[in-house]
Amino acid sequence: MTTRSCASLADQRGQALVLGLLMAAVGGISLVVLYNLGQTVGARQRLTHAADAAAYSGALEQARALNTLAYINRTQIAHQVAMAHLVTLGASAQYARTMQSQRNRGNPPAGLITMLFGPDVGMAYQSAQAVSNAEQRLAAAFGEHDRVVHQVLAATATSAVAGLAASRNRIMNKVLSANLADDVPAPDAEGVHSRDASLRLLADGWPGYVGRRLATREAGLRPAVEQAAERYGFLDRRSVTRRNPWMVHPLCPLHRHELRRRGYTWLGPDGRWGALDTQSYHALRFNRWRGCYFREYAMGWGTVQGQKIKAPAGLEYVDEPPLDFSDQDFWRWVELSTNWDLLNDISNPMANSYAMAAAQRWPGRGLPAYRDVALPRGADPLRFAVAVRRASASLKTTDAESAVRAPVGRFRYASLAPEDAVTVTSAAETYFARPEPRADGRDELATLFRPYWQARLSAVTAGEAARARRSP
Repeated sequence: MTTRSCASLADQRGQALVLGLLMAAVGGISLVVLYNLGQTVGARQRLTHAADAAAYSGALEQARALNTLAYINRTQIAHQVAMAHLVTLGASAQYARTMQSQRNRGNPPAGLITMLFGPDVGMAYQSAQAVSNAEQRLAAAFGEHDRVVHQVLAATATSAVAGLAASRNRIMNKVLSANLADDVPAPDAEGVHSRDASLRLLADGWPGYVGRRLATREAGLRPAVEQAAERYGFLDRRSVTRRNPWMVHPLCPLHRHELRRRGYTWLGPDGRWGALDTQSYHALRFNRWRGCYFREYAMGWGTVQGQKIKAPAGLEYVDEPPLDFSDQDFWRWVELSTNWDLLNDISNPMANSYAMAAAQRWPGRGLPAYRDVALPRGADPLRFAVAVRRASASLKTTDAESAVRAPVGRFRYASLAPEDAVTVTSAAETYFARPEPRADGRDELATLFRPYWQARLSAVTAGEAARARRSP
């Protein structure tokens, strides 16, 4: 009995060692799998954060570009208002020069104007004085504004639109590289990160989001310019009439001598500015052929208009007005050459004629083309989605940079093969939002006239996620 028992125990020696080795092997494999899985999950998490940061930076780049276009449009408005002031000053400078000339000629005499319409009017007539080279200097300033409008601002807007896609891609790749800097291996001999992450666009709303529009239409730049110009009293209509209180003729008991100051600044249909200023003394006269009528004595006139601009609609004037009426009566010339109403008209047609005959023609290209959100896209944010892919070879798993040898055979870790990659998706959008609600409570459509563009992340759609899983 004793001998058989001892023999049986001798046969069982070493079996516990085999079991222990098997358990150690399984534990080792489990540790390798756990290690690889942890590295993969961590890499995916870091890659997701990097992709979100890159997408958000791309949306910020879009917001900067759209806000830049908004500031360019607003700057265009400011330049147009300045040009409106310049043409008004140019017309005023010519008006002062011609008034000085008429006063020096005594046509009409300053004393008569003072007696009929008061000392303040007479003093203004007496003090009219031209500024040397004023019209030339104003024209040069106008030309500089026109150059900035068309050669600087318009070119900047074109460059911002054309270069957005490239600048957005460059920003996203820089942010991606910065966020993965600790995980990126050293560059190879050519200085290229051969195992770095790659970024691919899955969807892009930028093409066609911003369109080029002409400023002569009813919406956009032109009404914005006109609305801005209305805020300046200097550009308002300059219409004042002073009547002498004395009755001139018993057959014209309701009419008096009048002094009419007329002037206004306008934006023509072709987008070019014009300004006209006149002043005339209208002496009430009577004769048996004509009856009561006003004899106009032009005191001052001046106009600035574009080279191709037409006279404003409704302006009464003739192309070749006579310099004086020593050879024929004023009223007879009017009947033969014009259709003016010498009794009921309220304008200065004779001064208008002199102004148009000596019009200053300032060269200019008018309102520029501008950029705005395309009409069908105004209700949608500017959105894009990206996929970021990183090769498994760049992960610190046993199949890549780990010093632990990868198991082989049935125990091989197969979560990521060396030719596989980790791919994550992200999306972001640039949207238009006022910093505070409108006073009238109404919503405001997205526009490139207000720099209210902001950025935020967006949810990835199922279709974008499916495209990301496909091989590029």
